[in-house]
Amino acid sequence: MHIVNIVVRLVIVVVGVLLIFSVPPFTGLASPLQEVFGIVVTLFGALRLIMYLSKHRTQS
Repeated sequence: MHIVNIVVRLVIVVVGVLLIFSVPPFTGLASPLQEVFGIVVTLFGALRLIMYLSKHRTQS
């Protein structure tokens, strides 16, 4: 289950990066909105990953 949690959080970060660089599935939004949303999603995924890893280390 540990691997699944890490993979899902990394996928969120990757989707955020794809939004920032407007890779083809995400080209329909307006550019400033798309970049801001990509940054927010990337930071959210990174925060969740850091929180999960720090919690996992304290429990181990």
